[in-house]
Amino acid sequence: MKQDWIPKVHSKFNTPSLEKALIDKASKFLEDRKGETPSFMFLSGGFFDVHGFAYSAVRAWKGATKPTETNGGRRPLLEATFASLSVYLSSLLSFQSDFYFAYDEVKEILLEKNRRDLWEIISEKIPFISVPPKEMYGKQVSPISPYFIIQQDEELILGELYPSVYLTNIISSIKTRFFVFFHHNGYTAFGFFNSLPPRKNFGFEETARRFEKEPTSDNLIKYTKKAKSLKEVLIALIHSHNNAYLEQFLIEDYETLLRELLGDEV
Repeated sequence: MKQDWIPKVHSKFNTPSLEKALIDKASKFLEDRKGETPSFMFLSGGFFDVHGFAYSAVRAWKGATKPTETNGGRRPLLEATFASLSVYLSSLLSFQSDFYFAYDEVKEILLEKNRRDLWEIISEKIPFISVPPKEMYGKQVSPISPYFIIQQDEELILGELYPSVYLTNIISSIKTRFFVFFHHNGYTAFGFFNSLPPRKNFGFEETARRFEKEPTSDNLIKYTKKAKSLKEVLIALIHSHNNAYLEQFLIEDYETLLRELLGDEV
């Protein structure tokens, strides 16, 4: 495999206090009912050149190697895996969001026309929601997406990647594959974690507080510490990346790793 998919330092500038605030708040919302926090990584970024992807990340994944200028002889495989997957998933999940809006509009129209009978038929078929493949749910197979949607609203999608995404071919220790996708004012952020916290912590069907102050690191720290859901943590992460308050990393060729992750050889 070519080495262009290894994340490289793109910008060294970092605000440790902001990074800590984001990690601490994310940890709080990802805690399970026993008070244990899973391994997680949240990232936000954008395309760079033709095959490149530049991103900022906050991470607390046991055993993960953070990209450095030398990498210390260890490859940041997990970092590269999640960053490359986020590029691939973002386009698919944007379509998923469009389907969500269409599904909701169809419901409103049919109920306004007093056609609850038709709505019941459509709701049973759930035509705009991905269906698990045979690896996860009997003989039903989804031809279009490598994930199963657990819950979503207008801004946030919670899902689980299928076993058919070959993460374990790259990193054998990854057994579960939960993720969130968040889009906000034209920007996106991802979160990956290895166990599910209580659903109420995500902020589904709740309007997240907008960040409307001057985008200084101090203001972002204050906003983060007052966050009431993971949605608001992701808003803070997006603003932190857009204003270059966190270290930024660059993957020059994410497509190479994606071919391995998605099992092109199968």
